[in-house]
Amino acid sequence: MIALAALGLLLTGAGAQAGAPSRVDVAIARGVLSATLRVSGPAVLQEPGGRRRPLRLRGELRLKPRANGLRLADLSLPSGTRLIPAPGTTVRVGADPHEGALILRLDPARTVTIVEDLPIEDYLLGVLPHEMDPDWPTEALKAQAVVARSFAYANLGRFRDQGFDLTSDTRSQVFRGLAGVNENVRTAVRQTRGEVLGWHGKLLRTYFHACCGGHTENAAEVWGGDPAKTPRPLRGVRDPWCRTAPPMRWSAYFSWQDLTAALEQKANLRGVLKSLKLGRRDPAGYLRDFVARAGGRDERVDANGLRLALGAADLKSVKIKRLKRLRRGLEFWGAGSGHGVGLCQWGARRQAEHGRSYEQILSFYFPGSTLSVVER
Repeated sequence: MIALAALGLLLTGAGAQAGAPSRVDVAIARGVLSATLRVSGPAVLQEPGGRRRPLRLRGELRLKPRANGLRLADLSLPSGTRLIPAPGTTVRVGADPHEGALILRLDPARTVTIVEDLPIEDYLLGVLPHEMDPDWPTEALKAQAVVARSFAYANLGRFRDQGFDLTSDTRSQVFRGLAGVNENVRTAVRQTRGEVLGWHGKLLRTYFHACCGGHTENAAEVWGGDPAKTPRPLRGVRDPWCRTAPPMRWSAYFSWQDLTAALEQKANLRGVLKSLKLGRRDPAGYLRDFVARAGGRDERVDANGLRLALGAADLKSVKIKRLKRLRRGLEFWGAGSGHGVGLCQWGARRQAEHGRSYEQILSFYFPGSTLSVVER
C-alpha cells in the first residue's frame, strides 16, 4: 500500500507516468464476528510465512476468530493467511462474488476483517455498477471510470493504519466485487484503461455526486479551506445539463422532534426548537448554514452537518430553496442530490445522450484538467 505522497504521480498532459502502484487492498468485511465464504472451485491458502497448501473444501465455509488466529470451517489458520482463488474460481463473501486474493485477518477485538488484494483496473469493475447505473450510456460510464480511478489513486493508503487502502462503502467508493458487472462496465473500464485526471502536472483529487441541481460546488465549501485557493477544476461550474434529471427537484419532511434531536447531536443546541430558518449561501447556491432558535437564543448550524444528522438519503442536498412550516414539523424544498463537488452523474448522462464524448464531459466538469495515462 502506498500513500498519495509516495505515488510519484507527476502527470504531463496526455503523457504517461511510470512507477505507479498497480494494486489496491480493499476491506470488504470489517470487524465482523464471523463471515460466510462460498468457494466455487480450486483455491490455495498461503500463510504469512509463505507456506502454501490447497484448499480442498468447497461450498459454504464459516470464518471465525479463535485464540491467536482464525478458523475456516475445521481449519486453523494464522492471521494474515491469503485465500487465493485459481483462475475461474470465485469466492462469495456474503452475497458478493470476488476473484482477487482475500487476506483473512484477526482483529485486536477478536473480530474478523477480510481484505481483497486486486489490480486497480479490476477494482474499478467492482465500483462502477454501484456508483453509476451500469445501463447508462457508455460515454457517461467512461467519464465515471476516469473519475473513480483518479479517486482511487489519490486515496491509496488512506486507511493504512487499519491494514488496507480503501473501504468498500461510501467512505471510499462502493465496491462489490463482480456483482452487477456487465459488458457496458467492462467496456468503460477497458477503453479508459489507466486514464486519470491531472492538474498542473499532478494527480487531481476528484469527486462525484448524483445531481448538482444546476451548479456544481467548490470543494472547499464542503470539506473546508479557502474557496479561492481551490484548484480551478474543483471550483464548480454552472450546469444546465441536469435540469431534467429526476433528483433536480425534491421535498422532504421532518418532525420537530427529529429536527430537535439532530440539532442536539450536531450543534449541542438545547431547549425546545422554536424555529429553523435558511441562513447564508455560497456562490453556487448551496446553503452554508441554518439559523435555529431554541432556549431563547439563535444559533447558526452548519448545513452539511445537519444534513448528515437528518440523513443524507432524505435531505438529498443542501441546495435548499425554501422551508415550509407545518404544525408538526418542517418541509424542505430543494434541488440536486449529493455534495455537489466534481462530476454530476445525471449531467454526465444527459451529455452522453446528446452525443458528447467522455473527454468533453470531463472537461466540462473539471475545467482546465488534463487527461493522462498512468503506466505500470
